[in-house]
Amino acid sequence: MALPTFFVIGAAKSGTSSLHFYLDQHPEIQMSANKEPRFFAGPDRGIPFPPDKVWERAEYERLFDPSFRVRGESSTDYAAHPRRQGSAERIKELVPEAKFVYLVRDPIARTVSHYKMGVALMGERRPLEEALEDVNPLSPYVASSLYATQIELYREHFPAERMLVVDQRELLADRAAALERIFTFLGVNPEAGKIESEEELLDSAQWRTYSPEYLGFVNRHVAPRVQWIPRGFRRSVRRAVERVLWPPLETPSIDGEVGERLRATYAEEASRLRRLTGLELPSWSV
Repeated sequence: MALPTFFVIGAAKSGTSSLHFYLDQHPEIQMSANKEPRFFAGPDRGIPFPPDKVWERAEYERLFDPSFRVRGESSTDYAAHPRRQGSAERIKELVPEAKFVYLVRDPIARTVSHYKMGVALMGERRPLEEALEDVNPLSPYVASSLYATQIELYREHFPAERMLVVDQRELLADRAAALERIFTFLGVNPEAGKIESEEELLDSAQWRTYSPEYLGFVNRHVAPRVQWIPRGFRRSVRRAVERVLWPPLETPSIDGEVGERLRATYAEEASRLRRLTGLELPSWSV
């Protein structure tokens, strides 16, 4: 059994599922089959962990193959302070030499995408204006966009050079170059051959307002029985069925008061992020 050597810590809705998939194709990297084991994540305020949360260390270590020198997992709850607290401290205790890859995204766009995921997958039925009426750092839609706060907490426990911060737009604009930079940071061959990286996973443009009964049926009864079918074919069939059953989930407008509240909340965070990382982030809205 073994522990990971690095973590993709977030941010949620910034491309971590796609990055996890790309990293797992590198011949020198082993990624956990459970993409988000959340082993080091602290308790949430009133929101239970999903059923795939790993609680026991022995079970967690079984996710990693010691024959690989570089091993990783991608739990976005590790960068959701103050909603979840103490992840950096817990990682420091067990994996003191850990490295971190932190994907970030325009914080307002990320918040809206997180809200859409809530509507599609988590039973959120409030309109966006109501869900963000109080832009509270404890909100799951807000906490994961507080990028500077997360970085500052990790720097209390790890040297700055142990974390690579990557704007999601780098992966979208020049995926090969972005992956080469990440591979170099992780200490593996940056030119390891062809990585299948044309497809993005969990594309929010494909989401619908699914019923809880449908999601429960798929997750409990369908998914476990079709793992032998190629992933791309499974996804294309599922999407074709869902297009018939439900209309697409529209992206809500962030004009007016909602947009102003979000810009006011994230302006200082974005400014600190630029100072901490040297990233210019010219396409961001704050």
